[in-house]
Amino acid sequence: RQLDLLVQGARCAGCLAKIEKGVGALPGVRQARMNLTTGKLSVLWRKADFKPAEIVRTLESLGYPSVPFDPAEAVLREDQEGRRLAIALGVAGFGAANAMMFSVPVWAGLLHQEMGVGVRTLFYWLTALIAGPCALYSGMTFFRSAWASLRKGRANMDVPISIGVLLSLGVSLYETSVHGRHAYFDAAVSLLFLLLIGRYLDHKLRANARSGARDLLAMQTTTATRLTAAGAGQSVALRDIAVGDRLIVLPGDRLPVDGAVEEGAADLDVSLLTGESAPQRVAAGAAVQAGAVNLPGRLIVRALARSEDSAVAAIARLMEAGAQTKSQYVRLADKAAAIYVPAVHGVAGLTFLGWLIAGLAFPDALMRAA
Repeated sequence: RQLDLLVQGARCAGCLAKIEKGVGALPGVRQARMNLTTGKLSVLWRKADFKPAEIVRTLESLGYPSVPFDPAEAVLREDQEGRRLAIALGVAGFGAANAMMFSVPVWAGLLHQEMGVGVRTLFYWLTALIAGPCALYSGMTFFRSAWASLRKGRANMDVPISIGVLLSLGVSLYETSVHGRHAYFDAAVSLLFLLLIGRYLDHKLRANARSGARDLLAMQTTTATRLTAAGAGQSVALRDIAVGDRLIVLPGDRLPVDGAVEEGAADLDVSLLTGESAPQRVAAGAAVQAGAVNLPGRLIVRALARSEDSAVAAIARLMEAGAQTKSQYVRLADKAAAIYVPAVHGVAGLTFLGWLIAGLAFPDALMRAA
């Protein structure tokens, strides 16, 4: 048995590893395969008494809410996420560019010792006024994800990003308030700008990958003309076509389901299925497949499969299965991601303690750890 879920909040290889490992450990689960491209989690199990609700509860405990997979809902969430990322990217870019107007003069003044403490502090406050709100707004993409992970007692890749940005802003504010020489408001918002460029490009790449199977399924007709017992044509939705229905396929129509020709003869454009541009001649008794276009003649076709069992749907499923398959390099990256967060936090902690032991002031040691 199989359940497909749309998982929210999974963005990195570390998330993927946690989800697959957590759900896969449930008794009776045969396979749990997460596709970051589509956000779809497919779970297979054997035991008849297994309760699918356990999968949803496990995901919730890991910090990843889920809903039944619906392609339309997935597209809607994709569009909303894209808009959020685009706005956050714009705000971070604005903050980074304008913060540099005050940071570059400070760097030049520190280099040649020409800037007084009062002017430097004023420039730092002006940088904070611009970069601080921009960093807090554009960083919400990472802050929300990090907080959701920490609430469940776990740490994803957004946790070190969030800690680094917030610590940098906090220590920079302290340095500015005590007229210190170094503040890094510009670095915090610039880091978010660069990360959001990557996050937005990643989002667009996944959207393009998703469109392949989606566009293929979109080429299926949404309605068909069914022949009634009285011999009249009746328009029906694709999902309502049952095995054994007799369908009228007019010139220019796309075959809605797999079937067999009962009456008529025609040339079919089957390039969608085979890549062959030359038309294929069919007559009574010939097998035809969904997605083919009827070119010149009128056909009566008896449906041999439902729409979800058609050749086009099978190709789309194979495309998705191919996207789910992990290569050797992806498996290696998953292992590296599992140790990334603890390694980064461990090195930062050792840096902080090391500089404290070496006699550096607390704010300076904290800045180096950040």
